[in-house]
Amino acid sequence: MLRSISILNYALIRSLTVDLGEGLNVITGETGAGKSIVIDAISLLLGERGSKDNLRIGSDRMTVSASFDTPEPGRDDALIAILDEAGIDASEELIVSREMDKRGRSVCRINGVIVPLALLKKTGPQLIDVHGQHEHASLFKAENHRIQLDAYAGEEAAAILTKLSETAGELRASARTIRELESRGREEQRREEFDRYALDEIDGARLETHEEDSLRDEKNLLAHAEQLYSESAAARQLLSADDDPDRQALIDEMSELAERIETLSRIDPYFQPFSETVQGALAELENLAHELGIYEEQIDFSPGRLEEIESRLSIIEDLKRKYGEDVSSVLAYAEGLREKLDGLENADERLDKLKAEYTKKRAEYSREADRLHELREKTGQTFARELEGELRELAMEKARVEVRIDEDDKLISSHGKDSVEFMISVNPGVPPRPLRKIASGGEISRIMLSLKCMFGEKDKTGTMIFDEIDTGISGRTAQSVAEKILKLSGTHQIICITHLPQIAATADRHFLVEKASDDRTVEVSFSQLDSEQRTDELARMLGGAEVTETTRSHAREMIEQSDRLKAERSE
Repeated sequence: MLRSISILNYALIRSLTVDLGEGLNVITGETGAGKSIVIDAISLLLGERGSKDNLRIGSDRMTVSASFDTPEPGRDDALIAILDEAGIDASEELIVSREMDKRGRSVCRINGVIVPLALLKKTGPQLIDVHGQHEHASLFKAENHRIQLDAYAGEEAAAILTKLSETAGELRASARTIRELESRGREEQRREEFDRYALDEIDGARLETHEEDSLRDEKNLLAHAEQLYSESAAARQLLSADDDPDRQALIDEMSELAERIETLSRIDPYFQPFSETVQGALAELENLAHELGIYEEQIDFSPGRLEEIESRLSIIEDLKRKYGEDVSSVLAYAEGLREKLDGLENADERLDKLKAEYTKKRAEYSREADRLHELREKTGQTFARELEGELRELAMEKARVEVRIDEDDKLISSHGKDSVEFMISVNPGVPPRPLRKIASGGEISRIMLSLKCMFGEKDKTGTMIFDEIDTGISGRTAQSVAEKILKLSGTHQIICITHLPQIAATADRHFLVEKASDDRTVEVSFSQLDSEQRTDELARMLGGAEVTETTRSHAREMIEQSDRLKAERSE
C-alpha cells in the first residue's frame, strides 16, 4: 500500500506531502486545479519517461518520493524477487524516489540504493496499477483481450503458456536452421571457404584474452628502459650514496635523525610515537633502496624483444580490424565460426534429423495449443457472463458480451494459435461488436471498471489509481460506479480523481486540490478535508459555484447514505 507521496518543485507544486490510507482516497477540485499532477508525479516512480519541462519554473531540481508498506511474502512474491535480484533489502518499508535536474538527468533510488530506470519499470506495476483515460486505447487492442482472458483462466493457462513459449522458441530456432541448411548454394560455399580461412588465420595467431594488455605494458617498459634505469639509479643514489662517499645519503641522515629522536624519547616519553614513526620510515627507505637495486639489475634493454612485441601487436591489430573490436571479440567470432562450420559438416544427415525433431516438436506444440484453445473457449463463456453481471450493476442491464476466439492452425507463437477479441452489444437487437467501435466514453469507463473489479481478487497489486474513470457518467449510473469503486476499495487501496459527488461521498479520505496564483507564480496545494469541509466540497460539486444550505443538506445525506452502505458491507 502507498503510505505517502512527497513532491518538490514538480510542475505547479513547490512542496507537497500527502499521507494516504487504506480504502478509498478521493481527490477532487475544480477543473484545471491540478488534480492529475500528483498522479503524473507518481508515474515517474513507476518508470514513466520524465521531462525537464516538468520542473517548476525557477527550480534546478525536482524530486518525487513515495513510501510503501513492507512487501509481504505470499502477496508480493514477484516484487520481492525483483528486489532480491537487484540486491535490495525487501524486509523493510519500501521508499522509492526519483530526482531530475534542469539538464534532464535522472537519478532513481529504492531504499537509498541508486537503481536504473529499468528497475523502476519492473517494480512499478507490482506497486501501483494506474488507470487513466489513456487506458481506454489499450482496451481497444485485441492482443490485450487475449492477455486478460488468459489471466482470468488462472494457473492452468499460465502453465500451458509457459510450455508453449518454450516449444515455440525451439520450433522457430529449428525452422530457421532448416531453412539455412536447405538454402545453401554457391554463395554459401564461398562464404564457408572464407569462414574457414578466417578461422585458420585466428587459430594460427594463438591469441590469448589478456595478451594485448600485457604486451603493451611490456612494450612501454622496453621503450623507456633507459629512462627507467637512470631514474631508479638516481633514486637509489639519493638513498644510499654508495657511489659518492663524500655525500651524505638520505638513509644516513634518517639514521642520525632516528638516533636523536630515540634519545629524546628515552628522556621524554612524549617523543616515543615520533621515534616509532621515524624508525618505520627509515625501514621503508632501506627496503626501497634494496628494491631499487634489484630493479636496476632486472631492467631489460633488449631491442630484439621490442621488435618481437611490435610485430605481435601488429598481428593482433590486423585481426581486430578484420574480426572484432578487441581480442575477446575476435576469439568469440572464431568460436562462432567454429560452431557454424562444425554444423555444416554432415549437413544432409543433420538436416534429416532436424526435420524429424521439428515434426515431433510441432505435434507437441499442437497438442498444447489445442488444450489452451479448449480452455479459452470454456473460460470465455464464464468471462462473458461475469462481465455482463458486472455491467448490469453499472446500469448497463442490456449489455451482452461475447468472447470471439479464432484459430489459426498454421500459427506458431508463444501464446498459442488463437486470436481473442471481446465483443459487446449495449443495445437490444444490436449484435455484439468490437469494443473499439463503442463510441460512448461512459460505456468504455464502465467496462474498464468492471474488468478491474473482476480481476480485483486475483490482482495482487495493493494500490489502484483511477484518474477520472467517471468520464461521461452521470445520474443513476454515477451511484452505481461509486458503489463499485467502494466495493473494490475493500480489497485494495484506491486513489480516485473524480468529478462525481457520488464517488466523493464514499471516500475514507477526501483531498481537495486548489490552485492559487499571484502576479508572478501559480501553485497547487492539497489538503485533507475534515467533516465540515468535506460537506462543503460535496455541496460545491452538487451545486456548482454557489453553495447553499440545500446543497449542503443533500451532501450530508449522500455521506450518511455512503456510511450506511459501508456499515452494511462490513457486517
